Amino acid sequence: MEIWNTYTADGHLTDHTLTRGESIPDGLYHLVVECIIRHHDGSTLFMKRDSTKPSYPDYYEATAGGSALFGEIAEQAILREVREETGIELTADQLRHHTHFVAHDDQCIFHCYWAETNWDKSAIQLQAGETSNYIWVLQEKLKDFLETELVIPRQKVYVESLFLDQEKCKSENQAQ
Repeated sequence: MEIWNTYTADGHLTDHTLTRGESIPDGLYHLVVECIIRHHDGSTLFMKRDSTKPSYPDYYEATAGGSALFGEIAEQAILREVREETGIELTADQLRHHTHFVAHDDQCIFHCYWAETNWDKSAIQLQAGETSNYIWVLQEKLKDFLETELVIPRQKVYVESLFLDQEKCKSENQAQ
């Protein structure tokens, strides 16, 4: 049984707790974390979702993540989720907070990170029932990968804003 803390929409912790699978009372939210993993060589990790997943089966995920457990802050939750979903051991110093937003329809407060690692690229661990494959995509192939492969749409936007829009700006500045 997974227990979560609850928060107000503006991120303040409440005294109420939630159990995964139960309905969330109006006005309360739970904390969800996501992290894009980059290797020191510039490649980005994508995990392929299992074909049995109810949402986005066989799509590539650009992030590892999930719900924060009772008592966890966002940084603790993302370190645990990355370890559980990929086998990669990150430290808090490697985390870079990218954005946060409130998904009112889902009653979630998202905290989104990215991290760079020199983890052995062949040592990624798949999670039974969750992921079926993984791929490291080199920076120079990232745009084509995002255009041709099934990637969760919201996560595609994260990757583009973090790693492709920067390249576009550099190119435009060099042309001037």
